[in-house]
Amino acid sequence: MLQLIVKKATHVFLIVMMLAVSLKDVSSEEIEKKLVKEEKSIDVCEQMKGEGVEWFDEVHRFLSVEFCEPSVWFDSFFSDDRIDEEVRAGTHVRWQNDYVLTKGGTWAYLSNISASFKLPRTKKKLHIVFEGEEEESLRDVIPGDKEETKADLGLLYEITESERANFSVRVKLSPSILFRYRYQYPVSDSFSTRFTQEWYRRDNADGNTSRLDFEKKLYENFLLRQSNSVEHSESFDGEQWQHSLVLYQRLTDKSALSYESSMSRVTAPTTYVTNSRLGVRFRKNFYRKWLFYEIAPAYNWPRTLVSDERERTWEILFRLEVNFVNL
Repeated sequence: MLQLIVKKATHVFLIVMMLAVSLKDVSSEEIEKKLVKEEKSIDVCEQMKGEGVEWFDEVHRFLSVEFCEPSVWFDSFFSDDRIDEEVRAGTHVRWQNDYVLTKGGTWAYLSNISASFKLPRTKKKLHIVFEGEEEESLRDVIPGDKEETKADLGLLYEITESERANFSVRVKLSPSILFRYRYQYPVSDSFSTRFTQEWYRRDNADGNTSRLDFEKKLYENFLLRQSNSVEHSESFDGEQWQHSLVLYQRLTDKSALSYESSMSRVTAPTTYVTNSRLGVRFRKNFYRKWLFYEIAPAYNWPRTLVSDERERTWEILFRLEVNFVNL
């Protein structure tokens, strides 16, 4: 119990220190200027325009402003005068509501919220995040049990960033800490690669994940993405591998299809495939620019233990997604 308290206190201290690196001493005149900037920024939030006049438009507009104002406050509070004055904070909150029909006619409801509050005026690039541990681009594609994502509040600090490379550290109250390095290399106008390396500590265990992505543009409305990742951790033996191949097809400006295939495997106690998945996903923006729905039927071949018989299961996901964006 004492060790857990010490670890949580350590992570809180790290978060405070990450905030402190963006602070600088200001005179009373500078403080007054910052207050003026803050008032102007809040006016920007209040003037955010929505679509329509229905009750749900009012709710969406109200929540968008509520998400905008805290980000603007932090942005003004930690502002760096060397940054252009017109650069404003950005917020993006995504709320997904999933209804999953599985074999046997069983329904399940899952909800997931992720948020990012960008603070561009800070001396260093600092973000407030509320998210889970999974890589968002792979969460739907990689086969596995559909469980509600556990999100947690934290800070993301971009140590270095360039057109091709990015190195950042993320500290969360779970507690956990993660270092991430990414490098993207455009091989040609239509083909690119991206390498991601993560080192983390969470749930009292150290681990690392390596990921390699390949993207190829096919014709005008098709994109092919192939991903491979391997994870090592003190919390399990051997390695956990994940592979996926996804073909994206743009239908219109407001709709798209993705054809998905993926596989998970482990190397201990012996190497075997734990699950394979084939699926298709239809995504459409409808009625309002901040509303989306998805329909995603899929077929899985899971096997929990190497001694188990491989099962055959199907599922259909119905998703309603709401976005609150001020970028």
